[in-house]
Amino acid sequence: MKFAKDHEAFLRDQVNLNQDRINRLQKRVDAIDNFLASSGLADAYHDLIPAGSWAQGTIIRPVDTNDTFDADVLLLLDEQDDWAAKDYLGEVFALFRASGTYKGLVGRAPKTRCVRINYADEFHIDVVPYLERHGLMYITNREEPPETGSYELSNPEAFTEWVDERQRITNGHFIKVVRQLKYLRDFKNTFSCKSIILTTILGERVNAIQSLVDPDAYTDLPSTLRTIMRAVADNLPEEMPAVMDPGGTGDNFVDRYRDEWNYSNFRDCMIMYANKIEAAYLEGDRDKSIALWRDIFGNNFKSGTVVKKSVEASLASSEPCSSEQFIDQAPYGFPIRLDPGAELRIEGRVTGFRVGQVTRLNGFRQFTLAKHGNRVPKNRTLRFTARTNLRTPYDLYWKVRNGGHEAADANELRGEIRKDQGAGVRTEPTAYAGYHYVECYAVTGGAVVAIDRQRVIVT
Repeated sequence: MKFAKDHEAFLRDQVNLNQDRINRLQKRVDAIDNFLASSGLADAYHDLIPAGSWAQGTIIRPVDTNDTFDADVLLLLDEQDDWAAKDYLGEVFALFRASGTYKGLVGRAPKTRCVRINYADEFHIDVVPYLERHGLMYITNREEPPETGSYELSNPEAFTEWVDERQRITNGHFIKVVRQLKYLRDFKNTFSCKSIILTTILGERVNAIQSLVDPDAYTDLPSTLRTIMRAVADNLPEEMPAVMDPGGTGDNFVDRYRDEWNYSNFRDCMIMYANKIEAAYLEGDRDKSIALWRDIFGNNFKSGTVVKKSVEASLASSEPCSSEQFIDQAPYGFPIRLDPGAELRIEGRVTGFRVGQVTRLNGFRQFTLAKHGNRVPKNRTLRFTARTNLRTPYDLYWKVRNGGHEAADANELRGEIRKDQGAGVRTEPTAYAGYHYVECYAVTGGAVVAIDRQRVIVT
């Protein structure tokens, strides 16, 4: 049996990083941002970009109460003509060491590719210098070769965008599956695998065609978990494979972690857990199915006790809004008949600073939301563009739904639906911190045939 609601509850109460920790992490990053913006690097500094599991939404709560977690941020800098590759980390590290606030948090030397800021018993933040050279993006290695260091082609933003596309294909369940497998890894300790490799292996097995062959493949969390794990187990070769960067850099992640990865054991465990998940999913006896799921995730799965929901009211988009409209209800009343062949995609793009009613573009680096983990600060302007393969005539409709106490206090939770005027574009400011979303509906023949949603996390 699936127990879809229980999987979601288990994820929420046992796996997901709790909101107060996320809030503390964001405050620390905001403080680093303010520090750098007023430092000796201010003229070269552009932005701090979430990266890794934080940007991708796959960060999980430490399994052990005494464990910490980590977050990566890309420090976007202008290239400096008189600096060697190793100087970027050296200069950034020197800034932090000269600060009364950060001197005791950064240790005595930078890491190979980052400056690590340790917040005792909480988490650490890895600040990674990131720059554009000759139209490509690079991080820096300060140790190889030792005389100058080196530039390493990297595109964490493209990796984050790739993860976001897996989210769309799986109806928002892919990152939940990644979190479940990361929890399983840390809880059971039966296998080890770097998170970036695990995420890539799981993501490579997400297939848009699968949902056409099997409409239930990605219908909920346990179905998505079963579908992906079955595909992983059936396709892992006996010998350690190359795991190429989906960001298109040509980097084989295995080259960096080969000596730390017991691949044979990993493969055996993936096959074992895929079989266990299959058995739990297909078991028709309720009690037996619960026992099988607990054998995988532990006794906290469907424990039978009422677990208090994590406090997410400060950001959640689920706050009720009496004025919210729905496309299949009056005044629109379009039935939803999704066509597997109809494609609709929203691209959200941050286009400038928002100052009152004026958008300032000069000196602003535009970026797509997906590349930044759908995160954006307040006081920015967003442009949403809808693209579809439908032939005319068709109509597009937009819905904007805000979340969080700031929007609720301002009576701006919104939820209205408006018909597109023909350009397939909608512009919105980021006025309230919280989890928000924009939806677009494609209507033809009197029915909704395609829907897409763009998440927006305003910090």
